Amino acid sequence: MIFRPRHLLLLLSVSAAAVAASRHPAPRAHDLDESYTFDQYLAHFDKAYTDPEEYARRSRTFADNLRTVLRHNEGKMNAAGDVSKGYYVMGVNALTDVSVDELPMGYNKALHPAWSSQLTGRASSTKRMLGASETRSYSVPPDFEMKEVSDLPDTVDWAAAGKVDPTVPMQGGCGSCWTFAATAAIESHLAIAQGDAPVVTLSEQTMLDCTPNPDQCGGTGECLGATVELGLNYIADLTASGAGGMYAIGDVPYTGSDGPSCEDLAAGKRAAVGIEGWTALPPNDYQATMNALQVGPVAVAVGASNWFLYEKGIFNGTDATINHAVLLVGYGLDEETGEKFWKIRNSWGPTFGEEGYIRLKRTDDDGSLCVTDAEPLLGIACALDERGNTVDVAPVEVCGTSGVLFDVSYPKGVHSLD
Repeated sequence: MIFRPRHLLLLLSVSAAAVAASRHPAPRAHDLDESYTFDQYLAHFDKAYTDPEEYARRSRTFADNLRTVLRHNEGKMNAAGDVSKGYYVMGVNALTDVSVDELPMGYNKALHPAWSSQLTGRASSTKRMLGASETRSYSVPPDFEMKEVSDLPDTVDWAAAGKVDPTVPMQGGCGSCWTFAATAAIESHLAIAQGDAPVVTLSEQTMLDCTPNPDQCGGTGECLGATVELGLNYIADLTASGAGGMYAIGDVPYTGSDGPSCEDLAAGKRAAVGIEGWTALPPNDYQATMNALQVGPVAVAVGASNWFLYEKGIFNGTDATINHAVLLVGYGLDEETGEKFWKIRNSWGPTFGEEGYIRLKRTDDDGSLCVTDAEPLLGIACALDERGNTVDVAPVEVCGTSGVLFDVSYPKGVHSLD
């Protein structure tokens, strides 16, 4: 989904709401019922709508979502809130008065070869993946030892190991998920490379504003979306040329909107971190993804339209319309139920899910549990021929819950520039 800019002001307020919710916690799933009001919700999340029409519209959206939550949760947990095996429960968070088409995402399918190769009269898939045609590729093949899944540890959790920034970000009203996933991966791989050093929080803003986008397909990139690979290649190119890299968040704060020129953003600032390249795994490869997670977290593309009401448990859904990018920090087994899961850090703030995280159902057959992306043109604004007619775009196969195995990538050679 390419984010619609008209919702910018609404979702920028969600970041403040996430902070307020930590001071005034809303009821959890097992305490929710139909008596929970919209005004209570606004107070819990420090939100307000001064326009009566906006207030009424948000109130209706909230009521619809609350009904969905209560219906979904029936019979799925006990009075203490323990979730039954095989289920997950929904709850309220900073996005409960937001409709699906307003969710902050930003994965641009037109910039992935699976779709871009079908668009006639446009840049080649290689150029589209790498950005401007003069930008070289810094893609390198996987170099880890490929072991059988049965020989790998039962659990890998880079967040629990202290190698993921503990502050879960909120991307706000910008389709910048690709920058958050890429930046989080760089932060984690730097922390792993540095051993006992704390995780350094880096800024998404220069990647958001400055990453080149071929043909401006579907917009100029930025808040209209792109892919993780595009962002990683841009940072690798800056590093190789000595022109920059990733900046510390304190030097270049994230604004949640298309900012000033690249020159103005970086003026007087020194880049803190560089990368040498990036690796994309073969699409829908369960074994490769499991092995890559032994090295560090990876960025993944997912279909997240039905995530936003998730509170806890192991999510299992069939929708796989790819529209969002997130950080896959590991996998494991639920201690209570023994169910296998993927663990993902989202960029929708700490009120989402399990303190900003979601667990997706995982099986050792994920590589063959596939569906087709049901809306191949969603997020592709440039699928037009020379006469402006829509180009036929074939569906693409995606595997694993929410298509988690489809597009997996991570940075290589992450290092400090100090």
